Amino acid sequence: MKVNWKNWMFILALSLLVTGCMTQVKQEQAKNKPKTQSKPAKQSAIQKLGDNKMDVVLFLQQAEHQLENVYYAAADNAKGKSVSEDGLVFRELPKRFDSKDKITGYFGRFWSRPLAEAMYDHMTTKLVKEKVYVAIPRVDYPTLISVRNTTVQKSNGELSVTVEDVTNSSFASDRTLRYRLVRDQKTKRFEIKSRMGAYGNEQFQ
Repeated sequence: MKVNWKNWMFILALSLLVTGCMTQVKQEQAKNKPKTQSKPAKQSAIQKLGDNKMDVVLFLQQAEHQLENVYYAAADNAKGKSVSEDGLVFRELPKRFDSKDKITGYFGRFWSRPLAEAMYDHMTTKLVKEKVYVAIPRVDYPTLISVRNTTVQKSNGELSVTVEDVTNSSFASDRTLRYRLVRDQKTKRFEIKSRMGAYGNEQFQ
């Protein structure tokens, strides 16, 4: 049986033409299809800070422990080296805290940039091969921040927070701290713009 090659060629050409047209139509449809708008990101509780007093308390509790967390990271760094100088022992910080930028960035989750810088400058640090080592202080400033000793006022999008009896009377005579929290324009999260009060103030000067 002889094959009519002309007919086969015609059928093949026709099928390729139809396939090409369908592909072009699909591409045009996809191009003209309206794009679905991305949903706005949900706000975190920190972005909505002030709607719940306990959120503010938890925020300040975490903020007041940022320095302690860095010191603990050095104490808990089993593979870290130690260097002695002028009667001080400097301990190597783990990788997540081994530079000034990393440490101030960590503080910056709660504190404004100037306060984060002041906190770092207050630390007794030493650079060893471009890595930060820290001497753990001998004095601490334990704080008690609770819904029972904290008052929160919200005005023009800012928070004014007062904490009474923030520590034991045997630790300090002036035991009142006042915080001013504002929203960072870039991250839309609240940060501590100022911390007023004598107790523990040495860490922020």
